[in-house]
Amino acid sequence: MYIREIIERIKLPFRKKKELYSSFYNILGFYPIHIKYYEQAIHHKSSSIKKEGQWVNNERLEFLGDAILDAVVGDIVFHQFKGKREGFLTNTRSKIVQRETLNRLAIEIGLDKLIISSTRNSSHNSYMCGNAFEALIGAIYLDRGYSYCMRFIKKRIIFRLINLEKVAYKEVNFKSKLIEWGQKRRYEITFDLIEEGKEGNSTPVFITQVAIEGIACCSGKGYSKKESQQLAAKETLKLLKKSPTLLQEISDKKQNVLPSEPIESESDTANDESINKEIEENPSSELSNGEFDLSNIKISKAKQNKEDIIAAAENEAFRM
Repeated sequence: MYIREIIERIKLPFRKKKELYSSFYNILGFYPIHIKYYEQAIHHKSSSIKKEGQWVNNERLEFLGDAILDAVVGDIVFHQFKGKREGFLTNTRSKIVQRETLNRLAIEIGLDKLIISSTRNSSHNSYMCGNAFEALIGAIYLDRGYSYCMRFIKKRIIFRLINLEKVAYKEVNFKSKLIEWGQKRRYEITFDLIEEGKEGNSTPVFITQVAIEGIACCSGKGYSKKESQQLAAKETLKLLKKSPTLLQEISDKKQNVLPSEPIESESDTANDESINKEIEENPSSELSNGEFDLSNIKISKAKQNKEDIIAAAENEAFRM
């Protein structure tokens, strides 16, 4: 490995794209062998280049990198937290590989400065840096193999930029997020315990299902009622983000029950602008947390005091 690095360093002055090689060396800690993979990794789809009749961008590398990243981070977390249950390990990994974390990491290592894109305003594509980070992992895998992916993520990312202990034990209150989202729109959200039993001989297991306006959404299985509620809320937040059909169904149900409360049309964005302003002024707000940011969903918001909403949501979230 060391000899290969010496050879690549000797070749550098004779490279056509030596500045690009040097930029990636500063990020990776080693020189690329096949620079084409890394060039592809920094090409956003908005600036695709055409080669041999096909448009080339980082979407395929992003797909590959996502799988590799999950495996490598899972490996690291598995060995770091010995004796911990599968649920704990899964949650810890998900906190590390979530989009907002990857966005931040891409910026911290300087990858954002290399991204080639025709998108003028990055706010229109808030995941561009995180997607490029995943594509970079895919490029490393194709160029150097799995061991180099492990080396890069462990030495240059996890142990340098992430406090594993802090991340692992940080509580993300998905139930509170979901309740706050519902209260802003005056939606009734319930957490129904649909099953209670035991795993094996003695371990209690609970399954909770979330319903919005009486419409069943996602369920969560946990070793306590609180854990099952949190997991159900987390999956529901993901579903709300991905399913316009569910949102419309909830809207229609609410409209039928309370016809005096009109549903916001696509053209009526006044209330959405106030939410977006809140996110810009307070990036740490519960509304601005990446994949669980539901501020762009076109549903009417109630005229309520923000502090009252958050207080009520927190009280409900921690009520057993």
